[in-house]
Amino acid sequence: MYIHEMIGETKRLRQQMTPENEAYFGEMVLYFRSGASSLTEAKGEEILLDLARQIVKNQAKGVSATELFGADPKTYCAELEEDVQRRKPRTLKDKVKYYTMIPWVALTWVFFIYMITGFFSKWFGGELEYTQISSSSLLIIAGLSIVLIELVTRFLGNNAKTGDGKEGSGTPGAGPTSGPGGFNLRAFGTYIAVAAVLIIVGTLLNRIMPAFTVSPWDSLIVFAVGLAGQIFFFGRRSKS
Repeated sequence: MYIHEMIGETKRLRQQMTPENEAYFGEMVLYFRSGASSLTEAKGEEILLDLARQIVKNQAKGVSATELFGADPKTYCAELEEDVQRRKPRTLKDKVKYYTMIPWVALTWVFFIYMITGFFSKWFGGELEYTQISSSSLLIIAGLSIVLIELVTRFLGNNAKTGDGKEGSGTPGAGPTSGPGGFNLRAFGTYIAVAAVLIIVGTLLNRIMPAFTVSPWDSLIVFAVGLAGQIFFFGRRSKS
């Protein structure tokens, strides 16, 4: 859909809103069209159209925009913009896709490493090296990949905002939970604790879960399938 088509559709939906919802949505429009947002015009209009559709849809159910998005429309828009910039999912469908993609990609490249190390001995005149893989270790890798991505996107995003001068004074009254530059020690500690729990649980499961042996050729097949899935199922994210 072209920008002028999105603007026209947004205007049509705006005419269907109650006065209260229309005034609320007007603040959102002002945020994305006044230069307060760093998103492209096309992306901003795409977001506004989606927000307008949500407001009209929930308005029919008796849910106001304030109940849907919170009391401050500009704050919501700022959070929405941040999620878009980080490619953080907001809908249930996007969340399922996002949190499936992370371990999928991680395990795909783990089998690439198994493949390369397995072929090394053959390349140097020896026999093919087979690898014994524990099911629990794959679960640990899948879980830790999600924790790592969440950790990186959360704290690198905060550091980037601090560097741009948008944040950096920390949260007022945060006390010991926040460090210099708004660094949230409590959140960081939570991620580390989750990672530790995953490792402990995975180690315990290692005693009861099966292990299997794969050849470099097996790893190559798994890697090829994983890479194909990564491109065809998840590669479309980069187009948005």
